[in-house]
Amino acid sequence: MDTSEDCVQERATPRHQATMPLSKERFIDQHAIEICNICGNVADNSVESACCNELFCARCVCDWLATHNACKSCNARMAASSLRQPGRVLSRVIGNFSIRCDFHQPSLCGCPDVMALRSLKDHVEACPFNPAASASGMAIRSVRPSSTVTDILTASPSKLQGNVATSLTARLVTAKAEGGRLEVKTGDGGRGKPQVYQLTPECTVPSTDASVSTLKRRQAELTRIAESVCGGSDGARVQMIAGLKRQSLAAQEQLLQDAGLKCSSPAPGTALALKADLRLPWSQLRKLRQWLKIFGLSLESENSMREFIAKKLPTYTALELPMSKKNGDVSMAATVFFPDLVAVVMHYLDILNDSDRLTWHNGTIPPSEIWVKIGGDHGGGNFKLSMQIANTSTPNATHNTIPLCVFEEKDTPANLKTALGQYTSQIEHLQTCSWQGRNIRLFMFGDYEFQTVNFGLSGSGGLRPCLHCLCPKKSMANPSQDRTDGERQPRTLATLTEDYGKFAAAGSQISQAKHFNNVIRPCILPVAVENTIIPALHLDLGIFTWMFQALLKDLQELDTQLAAKCDGDDGDVDKFAKLCELHQQLRAEQLLLDHAASQQQSIQEQLQFVALHAQQLEQNILVIVHALQQAFEAAANNARQHTARIESLTEDIQNLSGSKDFHGPCSASVEPILQQNNIQRQVYHGGAFIGNHVHRALKPTVVTAICHSHMQVISTRCPGLEQEALEIATRYEKLMNSYATCRALFSHCRSISSDDLRKLELEIVHFLQMCRDEVVARRLGNITPKLHLLEDHTVPLMRKLGVGLGLLAEQGAESLHSNFNTLSSIYKNIPGNLARLKTVAEQHLLTTTQEATTLPPHARKRKAEEQDPASS
Repeated sequence: MDTSEDCVQERATPRHQATMPLSKERFIDQHAIEICNICGNVADNSVESACCNELFCARCVCDWLATHNACKSCNARMAASSLRQPGRVLSRVIGNFSIRCDFHQPSLCGCPDVMALRSLKDHVEACPFNPAASASGMAIRSVRPSSTVTDILTASPSKLQGNVATSLTARLVTAKAEGGRLEVKTGDGGRGKPQVYQLTPECTVPSTDASVSTLKRRQAELTRIAESVCGGSDGARVQMIAGLKRQSLAAQEQLLQDAGLKCSSPAPGTALALKADLRLPWSQLRKLRQWLKIFGLSLESENSMREFIAKKLPTYTALELPMSKKNGDVSMAATVFFPDLVAVVMHYLDILNDSDRLTWHNGTIPPSEIWVKIGGDHGGGNFKLSMQIANTSTPNATHNTIPLCVFEEKDTPANLKTALGQYTSQIEHLQTCSWQGRNIRLFMFGDYEFQTVNFGLSGSGGLRPCLHCLCPKKSMANPSQDRTDGERQPRTLATLTEDYGKFAAAGSQISQAKHFNNVIRPCILPVAVENTIIPALHLDLGIFTWMFQALLKDLQELDTQLAAKCDGDDGDVDKFAKLCELHQQLRAEQLLLDHAASQQQSIQEQLQFVALHAQQLEQNILVIVHALQQAFEAAANNARQHTARIESLTEDIQNLSGSKDFHGPCSASVEPILQQNNIQRQVYHGGAFIGNHVHRALKPTVVTAICHSHMQVISTRCPGLEQEALEIATRYEKLMNSYATCRALFSHCRSISSDDLRKLELEIVHFLQMCRDEVVARRLGNITPKLHLLEDHTVPLMRKLGVGLGLLAEQGAESLHSNFNTLSSIYKNIPGNLARLKTVAEQHLLTTTQEATTLPPHARKRKAEEQDPASS
């Protein structure tokens, strides 16, 4: 066999023949090096076998072939002539491997240099730690001549033992006392380039476990070393920047986050959350991106954001639909909606599930069910049908409210049928669907007017105005236990459908609605009646306004007595009495105007009904329409007369008192209490309270302040009326506090026990008894349908659901109006109602994403110091 060493060497990669073995530990990147299969070290002057392409040291394979004729790796026949030089690419890669000097000593003062393998030979020959180089005039000499140090630095690494190492330690201790810096010269006579060695202490405790003071001391040490190595503080800063730039973007962001600094590149979805939280149009977001770029900050591109929106959010369809206006005309109204209701519900359930935001409220919602709320309300110039998933931690939040259909017109029955009729069959289908094995249970929320229109009732003024039972309006004045079985009979979708069928078969005469349980239209959204939620928010509004108006009426009567009994020291007795009389006349005219307006609305609904069912009616359509038009004109004339009378009375009041709004001193004393507690009333709708402010008015301290606000006026002006004034204050304080107790027991999102239900039931009985006592005394009006809902249907519904009404209430839909109003003002410059409405709806949808829900910072609101209103 051919064992010629020359034959092997001429095929070997031309590299340095190391004086020391090329052990694996000497290489910087130990994973990429090539190991000789014979010696176990890195292949030196490597050759490649033809049989298996394995690399060997040239010296090792020569010694192997001297005693073997087979390959060490694959055992195939191998001769020296079959060996070959590795390819140029592999040779270049091997030559670029980083290796430490032959004279590197980790624990002693050895050569610290690292070089490419191809340069190892040249470096070793000139290395200042090479004894051979020292003999040829390349010895290292200290700036401060010391034979011991010189001997140490010029000695062979193998000789740095015993007393020599001790001497080196002593010299390095001296260097530490001199700032940790040791400078030596190289070359013959010390004329070479000086080399500076920096003393670096070895830690005994890692920085992850070190104290704050130790970290500060180590940072100062690192700063000193960096400035020494890099040539001063500026050089150290440049080197630090270079080191950061070599890190990946993710590593840079992680470093900044770990240091508690702001990231220069926000996380994905941040720009979307920013746009949703600040309600920024795309144009404003582009400007913001340019500003941030000046400071080295960046946001996601607009294209990626639009792609994310298209992928994550469903798409609205925008159309103009024929809608009837208040005066009976028909015009095209902007409408945006989701065509596939079922797909939208499933899509948002998937989003909530992916972001781990679904909850069953600790068993309040059965684990096998998903509760979905659908309801509508009119506000801000448009009607919104919206959806909420109750299986979230904040089911009534605005960001959990999805607008399904929005149109810019009044929510008349005909308009609701036009816009929402497409969902009738979809609602029926949705209630048979399931999601991930869980049944979809559908609920309806909304104010009582929307609910009655949806289920086809004529309204709260009908003979049987209740949606949940057949109790006549007159019987509502009686306690619940006095009702007959027929009055307690519940309504269902089946009975509603049956009643409407009879009404249509009898000619659809609105005047005959009372004979068909006041069902005059087919159901639009067929949600089960037993799953229609009592509107807790509007219950608050109606009942509290009912009590508050009664209080004002009694205070105004007290003002009249005050005007008659006061001594007239202020000279305004006659003027005050006249103002009271004018005010009473004004109230009477306003009631008549409201009645005329109600007649107009009823006739308008009849006209719309005739227009929709013209083909089904057998009578002469022209005769019916003519009669309705005459009735409408008569009601309009009455309304105009009452309006003129109201304007005249208002002008008389203004001329007499200097203001359009007249309140005597007793009734006027309530308004400052409302203002102090930020309880606002609407400018229109008879000064009705804003829904979310009623809970403030029902706090015990506020109730006391409202009901006793007139006492100081009476005690100052007419002490003789103090007893009557105190009776008024005490009576309404008890009444309002009783309702506040009821409200606290039903208007919440918690599960409810049988004891709580019993307590609520007793408190409602107590409250309604006080109301009926006031009605009998003619201080309050009749028992309203909302009081009937509270008395007859609140407890049974809560007992069935096992939870307070707040979980399924309508607060989210009410807050949707405010958000739409704000967005509409931002996007008001978009031409065309349809394009603007679609943009506003899409912008609101952004707030429903996980990014917009979790990423925006939540600023802590400053709360003004609360003061006792009674002390004012």
